[in-house]
Amino acid sequence: MSYQLPLFALDEPSPHDPIQLLRDGAALVLSVSGGKDSDAMCHHLLECRQTEGWSGDVAMVHADLGRAEWHNTTDYVHNLARRKNIPLHIVRWTNGDLIDRIWQRYYSDPSRPCWPSSKVRYCTSDLKRAPISRWIRNTYSTGKVVCAMGLRAEESHTRAKRQTFTVRDDCAAPTKGRFVFDWLPIHDWTETDVWSGIRRYGNIYHDAYKQGNHRLSCALCVLAGVNDLMNGAAHNSDTYRELCRIEAVTGYSFRKDFWLSDLRPELLSEETRSAVYDHKRRNI
Repeated sequence: MSYQLPLFALDEPSPHDPIQLLRDGAALVLSVSGGKDSDAMCHHLLECRQTEGWSGDVAMVHADLGRAEWHNTTDYVHNLARRKNIPLHIVRWTNGDLIDRIWQRYYSDPSRPCWPSSKVRYCTSDLKRAPISRWIRNTYSTGKVVCAMGLRAEESHTRAKRQTFTVRDDCAAPTKGRFVFDWLPIHDWTETDVWSGIRRYGNIYHDAYKQGNHRLSCALCVLAGVNDLMNGAAHNSDTYRELCRIEAVTGYSFRKDFWLSDLRPELLSEETRSAVYDHKRRNI
């Protein structure tokens, strides 16, 4: 592939042109997850920054979901930052990690399902977007900031509909002179493009892919396929057991009609297996 950024027409410079903003000195925040897409995005944008001489500040930011993450994700993103020689900032939810948030949601209202889902993405809004936005507000009191994320249209119908450049409303404060934008610079890339980019920059990637994962997010993501869930359980067994304990205590399955406890029951205690069995029998 040619590795060209999706440049906008520059006859009349516009505040809605991320390339022109970066050429004019806007800060670049690279949102990194440890996954292949954000890796490829970082390699690409940092090369463009060097080639074009973008002079604005640059930083990486990673939202750490604690026990819900693959066990080595934090180490991996630190390694990525060192390889690229870019400062990395780790941000977290102020009240614990994602597993704490699931328990909190259950105890605040046991009558509703406590798990995140495709329609209730509090894992993203509360534990990723909000901490990153707080860091941006605290770090950049004024000026223009472009926050780049490695979301691709090919991944889902929802992501395909995403606009590639938008105002980040929870950070922008024009009255204070701060303008923050979200940018999806590799939105139209294919998976082949992503892996080609990674090979071009040393072919280094998260161990989860070496274990056979198709995608990387949490160790056991509610949106993941069975293959990735099986890998997550095998290589993050403590997290798997804790999530299954949530099923056992709350009676809510990980997904509708899908019990995480059924994937690797041999990893679970008899107490957890029995409690889940009782819940399933009552729901028949």
